[in-house]
Amino acid sequence: MVLIIEVNQIKKIKKIRINRTIFFVLSVMIFTFSCSDQSLNDEQLSSSCANTKEKLWSLSNLSEFEKDKFNLLYQERLLSYIDEFKEAAKLNNLDWELLAAIAFQESQWNPKARSATQVKGMMMLTLPTAKSLGVDNRLDPVQSINGGASYIAKLIDEINFGTSTGDTISIALAAYNLGVGNINRYLEEIQINLNKENFEITWNDLSSFLTEEVNHNELIGNSKNYKRGIQAVDYVTRVKDYYYLILGLGCN
Repeated sequence: MVLIIEVNQIKKIKKIRINRTIFFVLSVMIFTFSCSDQSLNDEQLSSSCANTKEKLWSLSNLSEFEKDKFNLLYQERLLSYIDEFKEAAKLNNLDWELLAAIAFQESQWNPKARSATQVKGMMMLTLPTAKSLGVDNRLDPVQSINGGASYIAKLIDEINFGTSTGDTISIALAAYNLGVGNINRYLEEIQINLNKENFEITWNDLSSFLTEEVNHNELIGNSKNYKRGIQAVDYVTRVKDYYYLILGLGCN
């Protein structure tokens, strides 16, 4: 038996572990049988976890090819750094699966990743951001993971918008991608346009603004087809997709 519970309903369920990284208007899956339930035999555990993974993976919009590639890199790369993700997440009151999902979107868990705009490392930090976080070697995976964890936690704490934790974290992820200054400017414009208080603004409000209003004049590089607003919305969506996949793979 599986229950799908929206973020705004979670607080009503006492058995659910609540923290600030339950996000997106993301459905949280509650299973009658836990993978860690010692009363289940090996066969029941295997069946329960298989069902868990199937349900979680079905929530992802990624293609089967993308899921297969993700699974391969999970085994080849993430497992080598999983303890570092868990420790950094714990220090910053985050779900480690969220932190790992961001890292996959940024670099596919490649600690030596670089971009043409000179962002580097597992969490693809800019040089100014890295310096502000005390990261002196962005290509060091431990420094990068800890820096990225500190940065997303800081964004979540400082963003004063959203009707729910899910909205706030989605907005924070967009800020991680597009820059907090840009996102704050857009949010203020949304406040004026929609005549809403900051606590009334949803992720849907921001995502609509990014895809409909920002796109006509904010392009990436010389591309006329891939625009910054769409990029940010796609970024948040993909982090959510990877989060689902990591949760599914964690049950074994």
